[in-house]
Amino acid sequence: MKKIISIILIVILISLVLTISYKVELQKDYFSSINHLLFKFNKNNNYKIDFISLYIKTLKQENYFKEKLIPTKLVYSDNNSPTIYIYQTHANEEYSYNKNNIYNIVPTVKTASYILSDELKKLGLNTLVEKENTISILNSRKLPYKDSYKISRELMEKRSLENPNLEYFLDIHRDSVKKSITTTTINDIKYARIMFLLGLENKNYLENKKVITKLNDYINKNYPNLSRGIYEKQGKGVNGIYNQDYHKNVLLIEVGGYENTIDEVNNSLKVISETLYNYIQENDKK
Repeated sequence: MKKIISIILIVILISLVLTISYKVELQKDYFSSINHLLFKFNKNNNYKIDFISLYIKTLKQENYFKEKLIPTKLVYSDNNSPTIYIYQTHANEEYSYNKNNIYNIVPTVKTASYILSDELKKLGLNTLVEKENTISILNSRKLPYKDSYKISRELMEKRSLENPNLEYFLDIHRDSVKKSITTTTINDIKYARIMFLLGLENKNYLENKKVITKLNDYINKNYPNLSRGIYEKQGKGVNGIYNQDYHKNVLLIEVGGYENTIDEVNNSLKVISETLYNYIQENDKK
């Protein structure tokens, strides 16, 4: 009898351990985006998930996290060349991470870039996310922070040579102003507000402005108060170009600020995806 009880207890204990924590191996392509969002990476591409914390967390998180927390193997079936390049001139810009402490991660604009890529892919748009870190490159070359745009320009030109079908170039940033400025609520959903930056010292800025204005108008029409508008910059002490001379579709987008959560940022990235999709569809008809 004691043996039977012991065996039952061992089985229960093993079941509890398996229920509370287990490892899941992700396919490399899918892992490349999801690890930036939630999980701590180890050398074997394995992730340990605490299901008790997971349950508590999913009660608090919005739909995005509920969909992504338990990963499954995913293969994008569309093998066409990417047409949208997503990069981060200031790759280490961080968002608020208080809500994500149990995952021991700090969401950044690179996190946002991968989320945006996933949203665009859902709409059938092919994307390429820059994996190189501009700040790491700066540090390795012992260059000042102001040279970040030189590095992102190099990467953009390199990716264009590798992927000649690239037509849109999205430089994702986050602002450094307070949350009261970078946050809005629409239909009871909190968003990180969006702002477009336009360099007036770019010789082709009028072409850039036409594109940005259409995108901004769409957001204003469908999501009032989400956009902070178009911020035009020039003069002493600023870049004034922001690589927008490279192509009329180089878009510098500020998504929220340092106090915004990744939930709020995610909601805004869905809007950016929708906006860009509609813009591309409209242009393709012409």
